[in-house]
Amino acid sequence: MTENLRLTTDEDREAFYQLYQYAFNRQDTPQRRTFFMDRYQHGWIYGLHDHDKLVSGLYSLPLQVNFHGIKYAMNGIGDVMSAPEYSGRGGAGKLLTTALNEMAANHIELSYLAPFSYGYYRKFGYEQVFNHTRQTIAAKDLPRIQLTDFSGTMTRYDNEGLKLVNDFYAAQPINQRGGVIRPDWWLHYLSLKHSWSIAIYRNAAGKIEGYLIYERQATTFAIQEWATSTPVAFERLANFVTKHGTTFETFSYEGPSDEHGLDLLADPYPLNVQTVPYMMARIVLLHDFIKKYPFTGTDLAPVRLAITDETLAQNQGIWELQLVAGKVTLNRVSTDLTKRSDLQLSIQQLTKALFGTRSLASEHQHGQIMGELAAAQRLDAVLAHEKPALIDYF
Repeated sequence: MTENLRLTTDEDREAFYQLYQYAFNRQDTPQRRTFFMDRYQHGWIYGLHDHDKLVSGLYSLPLQVNFHGIKYAMNGIGDVMSAPEYSGRGGAGKLLTTALNEMAANHIELSYLAPFSYGYYRKFGYEQVFNHTRQTIAAKDLPRIQLTDFSGTMTRYDNEGLKLVNDFYAAQPINQRGGVIRPDWWLHYLSLKHSWSIAIYRNAAGKIEGYLIYERQATTFAIQEWATSTPVAFERLANFVTKHGTTFETFSYEGPSDEHGLDLLADPYPLNVQTVPYMMARIVLLHDFIKKYPFTGTDLAPVRLAITDETLAQNQGIWELQLVAGKVTLNRVSTDLTKRSDLQLSIQQLTKALFGTRSLASEHQHGQIMGELAAAQRLDAVLAHEKPALIDYF
């Protein structure tokens, strides 16, 4: 079944591109074709045909993520689409189920995607776990940044600067909470897709201490990434931003951190701050994910979890989890969900808890999981609770 749904020929690739353009109302430009084809060659591509015509498709991009120092395989799902005359027939769902089963067969532990509908993807075990904070301010309200340290250098680059800052990006703690480990091909794809500029601050010894990725739009200076490791780097990059105050009307910054600058401004009112939902995630292989999971405690008395997963049967059942001196034991003790368990929850709610989006105790309070509150609190005590963070988009 899986082989019949994988697209492998040049004709398939062109048909997928044509369907993508129509389904998402995209125009065929040389730049779009270039970045699309570059990404396509790195993906697992799926499609459904009707009388030799491609009518549904999606891609599954094999990548890796850093989750609190643990490297997990993650496939990013994108371009989930159907021709309008075939919409609603279940084609996309069939392809997504096929993709998830192939991930499981290849020991891929996680999958992320950007949803067109949260409700739709929850039916396949995904859950909203990543948020972004969007900040905007008018140019006239920008704070004045007085430099106190003129050491080091600021250098501007085009997209070739992405490779220069990749190690610095990977070293930032926020990017180790589920962030993508960016391979060279992904950086190349980003450089083909976007017209970004990169500003890099290096200290007097030539070491990178901060960078800014931004896009100069018609009236907006749109910051894509902003990372610093020292106060001097932050000051220099902030000053660099404000020096564009006479060129742009609005300044924006969207990123995975829930921090904002309200308390840093003399007058916080002009800064508009919004928390916006970003991407969804799902655990593909429960056993493999938990066996590597970065538990924050070393001991946990046995807790039985009744897990419902309507898409991947290998995750469904009653699992007994135990930690002894840091050693993780996880066994599926029954496939009968009516047997004794301490907590009853879906794979979606477990994903949220393990990712640190919402604690099990909070999920219990909101009626999203059932069972013993004490068991939820015991398990919470050994889970990672820093909010997950993701910059990249699929």
